[in-house]
Amino acid sequence: MLEIRALRKSWPGFDLSVDLRLGEGEIGVILGPSGSGKSTLLRIIAGLDAPDGGAVFLGGRNLGGLPPEKRALGMVFQDLALFSHLSVRRNMEYGLRMLRMPRARREETVRELARSFSMEKLLDRRPNSLSGGEQQRTALARTLAPGPALVLLDEPLSSLDPFLRRRLRIEIADRLREAGVTALHVTHDIDEAFAIADTVFLMDGGRIVESGSAEELYERPRSAFTARFFGRGPLLLAEGLAVEDETIGVRTKLGIFRCPRPERGAETQAFSLGRGDCLFFPSEAARILGSECAQGEANIFHARVAATTFAGRYRRVALDCESMDSRGGALRLELEFPPYRRPKIGERLVLQVPEERCALLTEEPSGAGREEEDHA
Repeated sequence: MLEIRALRKSWPGFDLSVDLRLGEGEIGVILGPSGSGKSTLLRIIAGLDAPDGGAVFLGGRNLGGLPPEKRALGMVFQDLALFSHLSVRRNMEYGLRMLRMPRARREETVRELARSFSMEKLLDRRPNSLSGGEQQRTALARTLAPGPALVLLDEPLSSLDPFLRRRLRIEIADRLREAGVTALHVTHDIDEAFAIADTVFLMDGGRIVESGSAEELYERPRSAFTARFFGRGPLLLAEGLAVEDETIGVRTKLGIFRCPRPERGAETQAFSLGRGDCLFFPSEAARILGSECAQGEANIFHARVAATTFAGRYRRVALDCESMDSRGGALRLELEFPPYRRPKIGERLVLQVPEERCALLTEEPSGAGREEEDHA
């Protein structure tokens, strides 16, 4: 198990402060915008940077003060760092030679990894003769060969084309799970994070803003930052509140929306709006009603079609609403229609959002500054 306790690192204008737990054999993904501290956190875990405070534990062992080579972990860098003068076989053997593994065991380990990664025919080639995907497999196989307790991956797919990235992220996750190794993967790509993660750690401003499974963060965000980062729907500034036993009614410029009561304020009279609280719902939850439905009813609002884009399996429709979002901008929703439905530009629609798909979220502060470019 990987455990990070009260880890701190500071530069002018930036403070990293992280607590994190990742179970044995799990794949964790650190997701967040550029400059949020993702790669810095990975470098501290690897022993490449020293923290100002706190501790990193791996399997119950405190890694503090240990050099990178003594930490029993492997790292796949963004540039892969393959040895260009060595064959694929020798690259994969490198860590095993450092461990002084007997030759017979080295050869057996390389054969097993080559078979697992479908690289048997590549062992005698050099990295510069390989495709991007083959180089990625070589780098991961080399990292897994010594049997590390933890694998760290620092955006290893960022230089590949989208098609290859989609294919390799699944392959990498499969190989890590086959090896039963604990892994922490850094990315700013939402699709990549969701495809491979057991647990997603969303970072902003040097802090873990929210963590959980991909489905939990996507379907039930607990903060406005999370909902905004995934770009799933509007955030309407809450202007008033009506509290009942199980639900609340939130008044916004777009109308009143009923939603489940958040887990705060044990007693009805103790529950109140916080500064910057927002009403959120995912755009795809909005259902089109008949034009005869009146405005003013809870969870119903009107919008006009602003643009449509054919996207193959669906048609993306942009809607302008007579409201402002939580940051003062014009409110625009994007819905996905069946491809055969072609709403006209300017057409007025009446939409409804189910109560259970709405949530009252807190506008969390983004953290203490941004990371300097060198530490992004």
